[in-house]
Amino acid sequence: MKLQNDDGEFTLPIEDITALILESPQITLSSTLLSACQEHGLAVLTCDYTHTPNGILLPFQPHSRQSRVAHIQSTWTDSLKRRLWKAVVQRKIQNQAACLEALIDKKSAKPLYSMAERVKEGDPNNIEAQAARDYWPKLMGKEFRRGRACITNAALNYTYAVLRAYVARSQVAYGLLPTFGIHHNNQLNAFNLTDDLMEVFRPFADKIVWDMRENGEFEENATNLNVENRQSLANIGNILCQIGGQSHSIGNACDKMAFGLVNAIEGKSSALLMLPEFIFESDSL
Repeated sequence: MKLQNDDGEFTLPIEDITALILESPQITLSSTLLSACQEHGLAVLTCDYTHTPNGILLPFQPHSRQSRVAHIQSTWTDSLKRRLWKAVVQRKIQNQAACLEALIDKKSAKPLYSMAERVKEGDPNNIEAQAARDYWPKLMGKEFRRGRACITNAALNYTYAVLRAYVARSQVAYGLLPTFGIHHNNQLNAFNLTDDLMEVFRPFADKIVWDMRENGEFEENATNLNVENRQSLANIGNILCQIGGQSHSIGNACDKMAFGLVNAIEGKSSALLMLPEFIFESDSL
């Protein structure tokens, strides 16, 4: 891939790229490049006027067994989906607890660890929402509210959008249809399955945003991210996590999670779904 700007021309091996974020309205690119991105399985993200990702271009049926995987996905049972959702919610809450333990203290994390143990198949008691009400005030302060216009929420939304692209890319690469979710089922959403599985990665994004806020990297009273902020947040795919007993980047973990989901559906066992775990070492986050 050749890039040209005011600083000159640069080339990058396209096989070393996982995602391409098109932030500037001044960017022009060739159809040859777009085609090459799809051939190599890249996720190409477009952004709105605030530079927040608002769209994604994914490869069209790149998997050699796409038809078979789509068939088994369409026949999964409600019972299996409830078990899979239980596993996702439990790991999300466990990762939130580990995030609090690493950033705040063990006492703050204890209620969340307890909540994770109470999650049932399908999460009928909505423990996920209960955990969120406990988690956010402890992590970001009692005055913080998700959805409010502020730099912290802008940073979280940006990083979540990048994570969503990574998860969607991996699902398509392994022949899964992102439209059909295990819990999310909005008919207007083409990425229900992506939104299901990305939940387990959110605490990793929360940690990055928390660090940047604590280090004073956000402009005071700003509601939009600057270029340096976005560059740091876009690096989420290189953050390390634990999955399958090994340390992997989040980008690789998305692949392993998608592969595990195919195995789980095929084997009718939620135990085959591999999910990422929060790593405590500060030098790994």
